[in-house]
Amino acid sequence: MRTSRRAIVGSWLLVVAGFFVGLRAVDRVPALLAGTPHGVRVYTSIEEAERALGARIWLPAYYPDSLAWPPARVDAWPGPPVSVAVHIGGRRDTRERLVVVQSIGGRAGAPPPLLPPAQVLATAEVVVGDRTALLTRVVAGDGEVMHDVSWEHGERRLTLRFHGPVEQLLLIAGSLERTQP
Repeated sequence: MRTSRRAIVGSWLLVVAGFFVGLRAVDRVPALLAGTPHGVRVYTSIEEAERALGARIWLPAYYPDSLAWPPARVDAWPGPPVSVAVHIGGRRDTRERLVVVQSIGGRAGAPPPLLPPAQVLATAEVVVGDRTALLTRVVAGDGEVMHDVSWEHGERRLTLRFHGPVEQLLLIAGSLERTQP
């Protein structure tokens, strides 16, 4: 009789454990279908992300005509520090053209789940607003050459990755810098 109770309790524990494992798997399905890395929270709008994070997301005032609005996606990394990536597609195609990544409340660089590492080809110091920034020419995992520009502003670190002319990237970055307190 003791053996059967142990078997029942053991079976019950396996069922409960399987249930919890199943719930965790089901929780991951939407993120996997969207191609979102584990741990990243996806928001449908800038406003929704700002409400959830309790912080304003900085956006540039200048957008070239080649970029679409609203953003295709807004992702947040829980940190620390919390980081946000605003993904903006092209107006003529759906490919991602600009990613604006910013840490909130800390100067950490862009976490890899929000901005995948890329092979660095060249770097140079540039000025964005009145701040020194690092301009980097990189090759993404898909082989496309693009540019990153990153700098610190108060307790934020900003990184913009752009699939387009470096001149436009610097105009976008400069407009972001001018619109902040």
